[in-house]
Amino acid sequence: MELISEIIKPLLTAANNYEPMLVKYGMVIIFAAILAEGFGIPTPGQSLLIVGALLSTRGEFDIRLLLMSAWFAAVIGNTLGYFIGRIGGRKLLLRLPLNPSRLERMDTFCQRHGMLLVILSRFIDGPRQLTGIFVGSLQMPVITFLLATSLGALLWVGFWGLGGYYLGQHMHIAAQAFKSIAPFTWVATGFLALALCIYLIRRHNHQKPPSEKH
Repeated sequence: MELISEIIKPLLTAANNYEPMLVKYGMVIIFAAILAEGFGIPTPGQSLLIVGALLSTRGEFDIRLLLMSAWFAAVIGNTLGYFIGRIGGRKLLLRLPLNPSRLERMDTFCQRHGMLLVILSRFIDGPRQLTGIFVGSLQMPVITFLLATSLGALLWVGFWGLGGYYLGQHMHIAAQAFKSIAPFTWVATGFLALALCIYLIRRHNHQKPPSEKH
């Protein structure tokens, strides 16, 4: 039950904190927060998306409209960040104490791995807000960026939005599942700890010089 509490309690806390605001302002506040995140403004867009999805299970929002709005806001916000970086970011980079070879390595990294960077950064606080500006500063091709940010936003919205919605719908099933596997988890943890201890003891004995073993 402690595991259930650790997983669900933060969601319930966020729901209690943001529910009055969401009920009052609706999906507009979710859209605005996710959009603002895309060009560098730290807002609780992800938390609001999750809480909005949970509230959708109670009929407060249409989950389809919520997911579409969140995806659109994420793409537009990141695209604004990208063009901010593309227009002014390069000049800023050139003013920083970066030697030409380091800047060239950054450009090469963006060309080779920029698409994956944009997709993965969608799931990490900090990079989610700044990656669009960063890759825009490195002159990532527009089409490549749009494809990457669209796919990243789709995965992100699907994971947190749709995932939160289904968790809200089947909260009792998830709790029951965690409750049923909890004893086996503790047993497995015990066996792993015992196996690790045996391995470390045997390794220590093997490493002893022959004179110490007798």
